[in-house]
Amino acid sequence: MHRPSLLVLLSVLIATQAFVVPPSQATLACITCVATVKGVEAKMLAEGGHVAKNDVDAICLKEVPTHSAEHLCEDYGEHEVDVMVALIKKDVPPKMICQELNKC
Repeated sequence: MHRPSLLVLLSVLIATQAFVVPPSQATLACITCVATVKGVEAKMLAEGGHVAKNDVDAICLKEVPTHSAEHLCEDYGEHEVDVMVALIKKDVPPKMICQELNKC
């Protein structure tokens, strides 16, 4: 019986894309943004439609997928929060909001 060589196994892994590749910063920014927008949406529904920048920061820090990406939460300024809230009120989907904010 023939045992497959390491080279053959490696080729199969590459061909099937079985490697787990860590997400890029751009991907992390998008994932974090979408999760943050969903959290802000929930807070707006629960509390009558208003959120402050510090609320968005707290939601972002709670939703960020990794500790190494926490710096992404610092990117939300007053303008980004205003845009996010305005688009949520217009029922724009989270991914589209994040595209508008240049996060996705």
